[in-house]
Amino acid sequence: MYKKSAVRVKSSLKVTFLYVLFGSLWVILSDRFIDSVKLTDAISVNSSKGLFYVVITAFILYFCLKRLKKALLESEERYRILVEHSPEPIVVHSEGIIIFINPAGARVLGANSPEELIGQSVMTFVHPDFADITMKRIRQIIEEKQPTEPMDQKFLRLDQQVIDVDVREVPIVFLGKPAVQLLCRDITEHKRAQCMLEMREQSYKSLVEHNPDAIFTMDLKGNVLSVNAATEKITGYTEEECTQQIFQPFHVSSDQEKACELFVKAMQGESNNTEITLMHKEGNQIELNLKMVPIYINDKVDGVYGIAKDITERKRTEELLLKSEKLSIVGQLAAGVAHEIRNPLTSLRGFVQLLQSKVENYQYYFQIMLSELDRINDIVSEFMVIAKPQVINFEMRDIRKILQDVISLLQTQAILNNVQIHTEVMTEIPFIKCEENQLKQVFINILKNAIEAMPDGGNVTIELKQDDGKVQIRFIDDGCGISAERLALLGEPFYTTKEKGTGLGLMVCHKIIEAHRGCLKIESEIEQGTTVQVFLPIDEESTVR
Repeated sequence: MYKKSAVRVKSSLKVTFLYVLFGSLWVILSDRFIDSVKLTDAISVNSSKGLFYVVITAFILYFCLKRLKKALLESEERYRILVEHSPEPIVVHSEGIIIFINPAGARVLGANSPEELIGQSVMTFVHPDFADITMKRIRQIIEEKQPTEPMDQKFLRLDQQVIDVDVREVPIVFLGKPAVQLLCRDITEHKRAQCMLEMREQSYKSLVEHNPDAIFTMDLKGNVLSVNAATEKITGYTEEECTQQIFQPFHVSSDQEKACELFVKAMQGESNNTEITLMHKEGNQIELNLKMVPIYINDKVDGVYGIAKDITERKRTEELLLKSEKLSIVGQLAAGVAHEIRNPLTSLRGFVQLLQSKVENYQYYFQIMLSELDRINDIVSEFMVIAKPQVINFEMRDIRKILQDVISLLQTQAILNNVQIHTEVMTEIPFIKCEENQLKQVFINILKNAIEAMPDGGNVTIELKQDDGKVQIRFIDDGCGISAERLALLGEPFYTTKEKGTGLGLMVCHKIIEAHRGCLKIESEIEQGTTVQVFLPIDEESTVR
């Protein structure tokens, strides 16, 4: 705009300069011509020369004014066409009254034609929330005579529908009077699309941030770019620690190949999942179901999403279900066999005792037979515990007395095996709700195993304390210990580390403790001994006595 004005000024100066130049040359040259020819009637010649100059000047002025008027009319026509056919609303108001509006403005404000809006107050269409700022901007433009900065605000249509507009005020002269021209742009759809985009972004952010599964993004080199809160919780690493390395170092070495293969397939546009073992920051292993999904930007893979679900508990549940299925099989076997065995077993024992009283030379063999028959009877009794649901009568009992009874019972066996039993019992232990005989069976089994694990003698320490709303009983021995491979199989039916064991004792212990809403944990290392921990819940009615 300023460039065009500079061109116009330059052109006007050029025309003026040429007019002055030619006029001066005419006067000077014409005078010299008259003097050279020595015309006697000089006054008449000078008058004729002046008249001729006036005619020429008038012709030039007429020609210039005609061209100027034509250019002005053409300019006004172009401006009129531009304004009337502009797709953006244009409004002109003077002293707050609309004196001009183009068809686009009429459509935006809900009118059928511009004539419906001429003469109305411009404030009629300003939303009440923006009335004060609009008045302030109008006063500012009248005082400073400078265009205002664009601003987003709301207008009210004739049908009272609210629309979003981008408005800028420009001072102009309209029909010889100062006025204000509003340059508007309807941005309602743009605002709506922007709002929808923000809502989708918030929805996506909420989905990622509050997802219980770990979600992280990686670039094409495998560098972790961002992680959600669940990733920090599952892996133990903070977001800063995760984003400082690639995903592979988190893996246990045996699963790196699987993770790399999954990542490569994701970069090729395939979504796949697999189960891997991840190393937690604290050193323990967790089981994950890992899925990798390609990130497409402009139809091109630009990165990879990783989605990891912690399935550690599910794996443990599956293991427990497997053990439960084995227990169910044992129960079915026990139900079908136990009763059938006991009847002939009683007869056999009776006849052996009868023969023992009649025959004197084979007493040693009779004792062996009776011992083995009693052992069979014990095994059948353990079968019955598994197969037949027991009616348990829970009562408030002193866990210290139960432990003391068990220690007294096995003290003789401990002395014979050169084993010392030490106890560390807190004085204030509340009574717990339990079935006394079943807990005695569990403690006898654990303490007996500890004694038998030290054939050359040693120490067994029994600790009893209250911790976090539970009673904790720990049996710690100095025995030979159990390897990690065998430790994982303990508690399964018919699996035993003893030469004459049945593999049912520890399984029965697990079942009894689970019935008491507790848990039993075993920790052991080769040549370092074994620690068996029993946790039993403390009920609300439990009191210290």
